[in-house]
Amino acid sequence: MALKRMHRRIGRQQAQATPLTRDLLEKLLAQCDDDIRGLRNKVLLQLGYETMRRRSELCNFRFEDIIATSKRGPAIRLVRSKTDQEGASRLIPISEETFNAIKAWQKVADISGAILRSVDRHGHVGNRLNPGSLGLIINSIYRRCEINEPTQIFSGHSFRVGAALDLLEAGTSLELIMLRGGWRSSDNAMGYLRSWG
Repeated sequence: MALKRMHRRIGRQQAQATPLTRDLLEKLLAQCDDDIRGLRNKVLLQLGYETMRRRSELCNFRFEDIIATSKRGPAIRLVRSKTDQEGASRLIPISEETFNAIKAWQKVADISGAILRSVDRHGHVGNRLNPGSLGLIINSIYRRCEINEPTQIFSGHSFRVGAALDLLEAGTSLELIMLRGGWRSSDNAMGYLRSWG
């Protein structure tokens, strides 16, 4: 009862991630250099936006999960997710551009296993990227943009919010947005869209 009284008094507003929409994605990609960290950042941005996955799921993608088909194009297999605890897995389509960026990053970094890795200031590639680092990386890239607004704070969820908004504005049905983003409940999906739609 005390919680209900508190929510009536101050509301239930939740802090929402700033959407990373397609137009902003292009501006961030333009800030990525062609060095080893820049290649990693391009993969992070493109893979995050196109797959709409949660932070942990994004960091768990492996090079071995990528599939190239002649008919449907490249895709990446999501082996396990929050809504698929049994590991039934599903294929998520990715663009040729993202597929090529991943291959270029793998070749230069000379790695297998986890796709997203830490890269130190000397260009040394480390272990699997910590999900908590995604927001720090996005914000670091954003600070180099001329459009930099201090009030814009990005997190690992910014990909999901931005891509979902783009789909909504393109006329995509809520059911398809839920399928793409891996939401089981329309309430959860609308929770992302309500503050920005």
